Amino acid sequence: MKVKTKLYLILALFVVLILIALPREDKIFSALGLKDAALKVRLGLDLQGGASLTYQADLSKIPSAEKAKAIDGVINVINKRVNPSGTSEVVVQTSGSDRVAVQLPGIKDIDQAIGTIGKTAQLTFLSIGPDNIPEATDLSGNDLESANADIDTQSSKPVVSFQMKSSAVQKFADLTKKINKENGRLLIILDNEPLFNGTVSTPITDGKGQMQGFKDIKDAQETAVLLNAGALPVPISLVEQRAVGATLGQESIQKSLLAGLIGLVSVLVFMIAYYRLAGLVAGAALVIYALLTIDIFKLSGITQSPIVLTLAGIAGFVLSIGMAVDANILIFERMKEEVRDGNSVQAGMEAGFKRAWTSIRDSNVSTLITCLILYLSGIPIIKGFAVTLGIGVLVSMFTAITISKTFMQAVVQTKIGQKPSSYRIKGVEDEK
Repeated sequence: MKVKTKLYLILALFVVLILIALPREDKIFSALGLKDAALKVRLGLDLQGGASLTYQADLSKIPSAEKAKAIDGVINVINKRVNPSGTSEVVVQTSGSDRVAVQLPGIKDIDQAIGTIGKTAQLTFLSIGPDNIPEATDLSGNDLESANADIDTQSSKPVVSFQMKSSAVQKFADLTKKINKENGRLLIILDNEPLFNGTVSTPITDGKGQMQGFKDIKDAQETAVLLNAGALPVPISLVEQRAVGATLGQESIQKSLLAGLIGLVSVLVFMIAYYRLAGLVAGAALVIYALLTIDIFKLSGITQSPIVLTLAGIAGFVLSIGMAVDANILIFERMKEEVRDGNSVQAGMEAGFKRAWTSIRDSNVSTLITCLILYLSGIPIIKGFAVTLGIGVLVSMFTAITISKTFMQAVVQTKIGQKPSSYRIKGVEDEK
């Protein structure tokens, strides 16, 4: 692809990134008739407050030795229901011997949250024969491996596609064979609400199926979250509900944003002062990096697992700004070495990008491994830091290898871009 074409594509990307990053872009979407398309960065409980719920578990039928295990099971299920991605600033912890406290950042529809948390999520598979009498089967929600909300291509209606565990695939196949042979029906029920009630045209031997009967895709997504989280081990009831104020508030957000802006400007000033024309190129790529990272945060808000930005997450983003120019520094230093060895600026630039790649790859992969360890073993606030830092590393690799290289290829084709002095390369005379 020609450099000129790449530049046009980058310019188009830049315009799109600005439109998404605008703080009031929801007005633009509303003007286009897309009222539900407003985008925003989701903030954690420490920055925007939220709601606190306290549930009491019914342990009356649980042996004393098993009560602690039952409470741990309740916490695990609630965590999966309200924090499926593991990155939200949701706190679920014990509050006494039989109570569980849940803190939800920025929650607006508290009733929906209460409904989602409190559902027992008991999944039942029934076989209905020619006599229309439901028969119990040995399948349950425990046999479900995964569930995902989707749109059926034929009916254009929301469905939940599911996959049975490997240990239950044969049982599900035997059940569907029996139903198919008897011209019966399969009935799948979640908390007394039917999700599927129909015939089985052919036996299902791969353990995959679909549930129907949802009002909209949001309803299907909520059901998928419940199914993936599993059933509550014991019944729970809501005993307390109250609002929670932000522990840090707007002032902390403003200070964090100011710190990020100062860091960004400081890096830009240093790069331009030290690398001159190459630093200016790196600065342009760094601006695109910052916009792209912010847009990823905002776009994640329309998914089922949004990235929730806490103060720790902002710290990860600010840290990644400094790390974003690491690749450019390696490339430019390599480029300067090549020019000092007698190569032209253009040849030095190409060699710089090529020879710096292994160092860039290794350093960023090591950071990503650290982020993965923090995500897998850390509490939600640490996971938020790991996610923002990891995203920053991935985006910086893209901007350094793709955006910066395209800009540099365009610059070295100009008259000023062919002069070593434009890049502060000492000891080399400018080409005349």
